[in-house]
Amino acid sequence: MQKGIRDCLSQLESSQRLLTVEREVDPRFEIPAVMQAAERKGKAVLFNRVKHPGYRVVNNVLGTRKAAALFLGTEREQVTREWMQRMKQPIVPVEVSSSPAKEVVQTGDRVDLEELPIVTHCARDAGAFITAGMVVARDPETGIRNVSVNRMQLKGKSKLGIRMMPPQHLGLIHEKCEMRGENLEIAVAIGNHPFDIMAAATSLPAGQDEFSMAGALRKEPLELVKCETVDLEVPAVAEIVLEGEVLAGVREPEGPFGDFMQYYVPVMDNHVFQVKAITHRKNAVYQTIQAGSLEDTHYLGLSREAAVLEAASRVADVRAVSLVPTILGCAVSIHKKSEADAKSVLEEAFKAYRWLKYCVVVDHDVNVFDMNDVWWAMNTRSRPDRGLMLKEQAPGFPRDAFHLHQSKLGIDATAPLNQWQEFERKTVPGSEHIALEDYLFPGDG
Repeated sequence: MQKGIRDCLSQLESSQRLLTVEREVDPRFEIPAVMQAAERKGKAVLFNRVKHPGYRVVNNVLGTRKAAALFLGTEREQVTREWMQRMKQPIVPVEVSSSPAKEVVQTGDRVDLEELPIVTHCARDAGAFITAGMVVARDPETGIRNVSVNRMQLKGKSKLGIRMMPPQHLGLIHEKCEMRGENLEIAVAIGNHPFDIMAAATSLPAGQDEFSMAGALRKEPLELVKCETVDLEVPAVAEIVLEGEVLAGVREPEGPFGDFMQYYVPVMDNHVFQVKAITHRKNAVYQTIQAGSLEDTHYLGLSREAAVLEAASRVADVRAVSLVPTILGCAVSIHKKSEADAKSVLEEAFKAYRWLKYCVVVDHDVNVFDMNDVWWAMNTRSRPDRGLMLKEQAPGFPRDAFHLHQSKLGIDATAPLNQWQEFERKTVPGSEHIALEDYLFPGDG
């Protein structure tokens, strides 16, 4: 069987990046509270006993750059380059006849979404939200498949609110169906390999198949299986699948919801998903993602990092790019060969990624994955009088009622060219090999 999320958990466990919780936990607030503590430790977390018998819950599978490197089989600094290389070679998916996600099939009156351990994340959230579901749909005019990640609010045993609207491709597809007076068939896969979610979270040009991109990341065709009640295919290794229709001409209040910027999206009218079938594995692993978490940022950030890396590499020797911990800010390390390099990189970065609000360019000896190191470089190497690039009236993140994201700032935090004798960083010989426990007596802190 093709690799799924269970294989990823085995990889994480083998590399000591997985925490396992055996005590019973509540999906309402308790699970997300433990999730945040696990994130601070840089660990994924698997809850084996949940107040919804028959399911387990997992979070933070892609919560660190090291986890991404583990799955891609590369080094932390090479994750974005490896991602870029793989995405250049899409592989068309293949259909298989069976799937473990069909071990349990519930249709009609047996459908009960309230049996799922759907998590309530934040204090003012309107309720429980599905946050890691890959939504599969088909364009009614072209027949082309689209895959995306959309939040869904639990509203009843067979009803979910779903956030979707143009210009997102799923919103455009539903708009076409509404103009015909038709509901839109969708399927939602939950509990997926990170490669599949990475592809679904990437903004591809219309018509490109996200499942082919998932195949590129896997280096083999993604195996798909037909759904039970809708004319769609989903990953055969998914843990849980929801099938049904997004209703035409129906909107209901949805929200509030704590979003990726750590604020609450207000109540608004959104679409309604009527669920006709639930299929799942026995002892299924329900996957959830905390909006705005490091895991969320890695899923959203890798494709955008690749865009910045590709553009910046045309004008400078770029070593690494990071959009963590927030996809609105970027750090780029370069091997500086000209005093103009940093400015050129800033220009290209802002052109390549429209949402980018702040961009800092640092030298190759600075770790862009450590914001403490980036902040150190800004304070010790930048010149505010000549190292800033301010772009006014430069549109950024579009949901912006207070016009906070309509300008950009670039910062050159590189040392003066060819002056390394003055800017060589101090080191302590042997410090990287010290095991602190060897120097402590029993009882020492």
